[in-house]
Amino acid sequence: MLKKIATNGRASKRWAGFWVPAAAAGVLALTAFRLPAEDNPIRVIAEKLSAFYARTLPEKVYLHLDRPAYGTGETIWLSGYVVDAMRHRPDTLSKVLHVDLLSPQRRVVARRTLRLVGGRAAGDIELSDSLDAGIYLLRAYTTWMRNAGPGFVFERQLQVWPADPDKTPAAASGGATPATPALKAMPRLAPTVGKPDVQFFAEGGTLVAGLSSVVSFKAVAANGKGIAVSGQVLDEQNKPVGAAFSAQHVGMGRLSLVPAAGQRYHARVKLPDGTSTDYPLPAVQATGYALHVAEAGDSYTVEARYRGVPGAPVPGPVMLLTEVRGFIIGLVPKPITDDGKPVTWTVAKARYPNGILHFTLFDAQSTAQAERLAFVLMGQPALRVVLTPDKAAYAPHDAVHVKVTVADAAGQPMATHLSVTVAEAGAAALDPTGGNVVSSLLLTSDLAGYVESPGYYFQNPTPETTRALDDLLLTQGWRRYVWKEVLGPKPPPLFYGFEQGITLFGQVTGMGQTGIPSSQLTFIQSKPVRNVLTATTDASGRFLFSGFPGRDTSLITLQARRATGGSNVIVRPDMGPPTLGAPLPPLPPVATTSGVAEYLRRSRQQQVQERQGRPEGEIRNVQLANVAVTGKKQVIAPNDTRRLYPGVVANTIVDFTDIPAAQSGMSALQILQSRVAGLTVSGSPPNMSVQIRGSGTPLFLLDGQRTDIDFINTLPANQIEAVEVFKGTEGAIFGSSGGVIAIYTKRANKNYKGEDKGPSPGLITIKLPGYYQAREFYQPHYGAPVMNAPAADPRRLTLYWDPEFSTDIAGKGEFIFNTADGSGNFQISTEGISLNGDPSRGNASIYVAPKSR
Repeated sequence: MLKKIATNGRASKRWAGFWVPAAAAGVLALTAFRLPAEDNPIRVIAEKLSAFYARTLPEKVYLHLDRPAYGTGETIWLSGYVVDAMRHRPDTLSKVLHVDLLSPQRRVVARRTLRLVGGRAAGDIELSDSLDAGIYLLRAYTTWMRNAGPGFVFERQLQVWPADPDKTPAAASGGATPATPALKAMPRLAPTVGKPDVQFFAEGGTLVAGLSSVVSFKAVAANGKGIAVSGQVLDEQNKPVGAAFSAQHVGMGRLSLVPAAGQRYHARVKLPDGTSTDYPLPAVQATGYALHVAEAGDSYTVEARYRGVPGAPVPGPVMLLTEVRGFIIGLVPKPITDDGKPVTWTVAKARYPNGILHFTLFDAQSTAQAERLAFVLMGQPALRVVLTPDKAAYAPHDAVHVKVTVADAAGQPMATHLSVTVAEAGAAALDPTGGNVVSSLLLTSDLAGYVESPGYYFQNPTPETTRALDDLLLTQGWRRYVWKEVLGPKPPPLFYGFEQGITLFGQVTGMGQTGIPSSQLTFIQSKPVRNVLTATTDASGRFLFSGFPGRDTSLITLQARRATGGSNVIVRPDMGPPTLGAPLPPLPPVATTSGVAEYLRRSRQQQVQERQGRPEGEIRNVQLANVAVTGKKQVIAPNDTRRLYPGVVANTIVDFTDIPAAQSGMSALQILQSRVAGLTVSGSPPNMSVQIRGSGTPLFLLDGQRTDIDFINTLPANQIEAVEVFKGTEGAIFGSSGGVIAIYTKRANKNYKGEDKGPSPGLITIKLPGYYQAREFYQPHYGAPVMNAPAADPRRLTLYWDPEFSTDIAGKGEFIFNTADGSGNFQISTEGISLNGDPSRGNASIYVAPKSR
């Protein structure tokens, strides 16, 4: 049964179909507070932090994939885990998981809405063979997570290599494909340009005159990857200060500095191309606090220093608050002097769970003065998963029996949710230091910004990786909260609730972005059932409808009016977090990426074999989001009077009348985003730009007349009938080397009679997908009594995938799969989370011998 928005009353338990907790007491640990709250200000701060967590109830998402990299035309198999962000136990509050795949230009090309059961969901995304190769972004989130902002969305960069067999004929024959032809299929990528970004960060937050400080730095190229740099700190007179420095891992490192009052420091940095550039260091403060954290075996030594104004009173005691994922410990306040002498605390690691340890130094007025992140790791970061195949080597089509045992460091068995993949060893190793369940839950989910090669820090722990991890924490920002929000009188708003089923929500605004309160909404559902509702937006202009069964796609029309009856409004359905940002970096060079040539050969062989096994041969549907692109359908007749050259028809036509989103107030260029392969639309209205295959700005035709992009930027989509895109040599007849975009309006159609002026303002038609039903991974069975075994088995990259495997209370389980036609080494991998919230990982290898002749 559909539910509509309530327009009055505060959302304490249910808000328009979302369940919002009024409180969640007892979810956090508060320790080491012996004094009453009124006599212990650090306890007051800790209790406010506990209340903040209890109200926001943060969640985390992790996606385990069958492989770390893919080719065009392949399928991404994924297993989703949703846990509470503090204990990492399977979450049962949110019931819907959203998964988006973004193109290298950050346009959504695929979207999945998955039903969560016990914090788990499974899905798959088929990569079109017409997609451009490049780095794609896979993201996953619950609606509740969006209260904290887009930074909390799970994101993972994916390599998608060009593996379309049609583009490399040599691969179709089944023979070896050399690396050189594979390079010809690669898209041309613009060279990385722009000045490298080198930033310096003072430990604790500020440089204070006369107080020794650790200064960390991070150097990244324009593509976002760390670069090796070296340099020297200089004062205002360009005199060297301290020792020279150099990056240790992916552009990060540190140096020591005792800043002098009144000085402005800069660093002369030598870049990889041999040039040198100056970058500023943080400004030096005359007074303030400094915080230093040093690892000392099984504990941390924390030092606080203060430099005050000469003659001014010495401030009261300083207080230290520490926490790991909501496990809060306050340490004894200590008096501090203004001469720079340190006060010291010893913080035992054993008191905390594994994860990021957040230190905050407060002054006597309970104001946060310095912050520092460190990492606690006591024992192994993940549960031990032992995978035991019944043999080390197999023949093609053999059955493989694998026993699974999960235990903690003490050998105690653990019931654990797992997902299992068996992939060709080369394909499984294409991104060896990419993210995994350990790096995601314990590290990246609590850090702001992109973390390069997160798996590196846990793959093979050494003093070098420990130092690199600490450098990372000195340069990456804490993102769970800011103290101003925690200690402020008014908690931050919660716009989103726990999604219990398929929902439709959004906002009614004016011609700008300001929400219009008390707008009158008419909800008309025509598919899969007919339904009519009326509702009113809240004080922010927001609306929400819930209760959709989720079995089928719903076709919905929304009409909005102001409270006074005016229709000059825009209905903006919420389609997920924003996709803004710079384009993703290009694929790494093939020459520096081990195993890509062999992987592409196997991928192309697999796709050829899969096509041969289909009844339709090589015919394959191509779909990009809500695509309305056809190759032969003549939406605009060849002799249409709106054509500049009658009879000249493009191979790519976008029928705007068949796209629900095009009936809204969106611009024509917004509709074209991510709907045509090779067409890049970037920017925001009214300043959007267009390129076809990276060949510069195309020629624009409006009903046969040449025009410029400035005018096209003003065209609303609901006035457009169709758009033709001429790519490459197709545009030669028009004298354009950058391609041609021909736009045909409804009003210029000779058959236009005036009835169809497009929808009135405040009207939009929406296709709301139901839950995605994950496909079953193809798993043939061989041997008696099975009589229908396939003549040829196309599996060459992923042999087995089970997204929802679990061990019993004894920590044991077993699974069986068959090898395929291909030979070589294969890696069995599991990732998962125990019922207690511990991440788990396991690997094993098997060998498949070639077929005997």
